[in-house]
Amino acid sequence: MTQFTLVRHGGYAVAGDPALESAVEAIEITDAQVYTVKRAGGLVFLTLAEAVAAEALAGTSGYFSSLRIAGAEIHVPGGQV
Repeated sequence: MTQFTLVRHGGYAVAGDPALESAVEAIEITDAQVYTVKRAGGLVFLTLAEAVAAEALAGTSGYFSSLRIAGAEIHVPGGQV
């Protein structure tokens, strides 16, 4: 089953572009990665459309976990910790 989550934008996670520090992007995750996302407090989406819709809203709140998927920190919705 294909699933998706939100992570820190690759332009920041990989290239360190400060303009993208709080940006997120939707990525496809494996069944094994679902556990890591949920452990971090991130969200799992069943469709890319749901993930992209959440991506548009994610920049207004939340934080990034120290847990990573594909080298990028998992986005956790809600307030700062």
